[in-house]
Amino acid sequence: MMNKNIRASVLATLMALPLAGLAGLALAPVAGAQTAGGWRKEVADKVQAAQAAGQKGSFNEAIRLLKEAKARAPLSKEEEHGVNETLIWVASSAGDHRTVIQTVDERLATGRVSGADLAKKLRLKATSHYTLREYRDAKATLDRLATAGGLNTDDLILLANCQLLMRDYRGAAPTLEKAIAAADKARKPASVTSKLLLGLHEAYQQTGNEAMRMQTLHRLMVISPSRDSFKWIASAYEVKTNRDSVVMINIYRLGAARGLLSGEHYAKYAETALDLASPGEAVAMLEKGMANGSIKKDDRNDRILKDAKAQVEKIRQTLAQAETEARAIQSGEPEAKVATQYFTLRNYGKASEAAKRGVTKGKLKRPDDLHMLLGIALVETKRTAEAKNAFKAAAAANEKLKGVADLWSSMTG
Repeated sequence: MMNKNIRASVLATLMALPLAGLAGLALAPVAGAQTAGGWRKEVADKVQAAQAAGQKGSFNEAIRLLKEAKARAPLSKEEEHGVNETLIWVASSAGDHRTVIQTVDERLATGRVSGADLAKKLRLKATSHYTLREYRDAKATLDRLATAGGLNTDDLILLANCQLLMRDYRGAAPTLEKAIAAADKARKPASVTSKLLLGLHEAYQQTGNEAMRMQTLHRLMVISPSRDSFKWIASAYEVKTNRDSVVMINIYRLGAARGLLSGEHYAKYAETALDLASPGEAVAMLEKGMANGSIKKDDRNDRILKDAKAQVEKIRQTLAQAETEARAIQSGEPEAKVATQYFTLRNYGKASEAAKRGVTKGKLKRPDDLHMLLGIALVETKRTAEAKNAFKAAAAANEKLKGVADLWSSMTG
């Protein structure tokens, strides 16, 4: 489940937006002579004084003057328009959201608000309700806006946040999908899209839609990789694949390559690397884990590190002979072993050469493993196009590895 800090960052997406419609508010014209254009002098004087006060930043004084003008009821159409439009402007500027809502409602009740002005006022009303934490009222207003003129990107973000806060996860999921598509089209920053994806992840998790939750995590990793999103996706693959060693080592390799490993990942990566005869990777993770405190510096771990280093040294001494023998055998498995040994020594050029020979010869126990190793070795040697082909082959070789292979491909180049 999403922790409170992450959830707060999702909802902060909306709070970063300005009050919808405020920028488009303009001062209503006020007649200067008694009864001219439907205005009475005592009302016009109050409104003009309120506008002058508002322009000086004296919003409370402006609100007081406008309430005095409203007390001169009944107001003519022109007076009502001028008084209430000015009151919306100064109340918005003062952050008096309750007065904004009440005044917008008065304007809408006249039946004289339509078109773009109606949409602007509904947006302002919805955002004011949201700021007051009146999420149901904000949603109801946005529903009316959707009928009146449609929702733009910011409207969809606001609606999605209301639904999340109301715990309407089934309603939030489709809204968030629309908001993400609209944000992409509007070229919103990745920081906005990533927060929307965090909300979408929560919505799918709360509704038990595991397939869409995983898809969302993949999208989040590509757009805005973080330690949190990596932790979620690593945990998900542990469960999904029953800790398949080939799947997990390639997840950990991705985390290490992007600087996303944390906590228990170092020990898990080291253990998986040793299981797959890649002691060099284990040594790197054990040393980093011990340095940052993720792995205890005790006798047991010291022995594991010492043994892993001994295995690395043995590989250095025997690799040339092993490669000669592998070349002479018409089976890909010995080449796969040689490729892994070059990879663990970080000789990615030689690793990719051996992996290619192994793929060509075939007869592999885990062709998906060798295709992934080849792809990562090619990434390390800056051969992106070839790497993507290798990841595609890995995905085709094993459905369980498809998501991980696709992630590597999407996050490469």
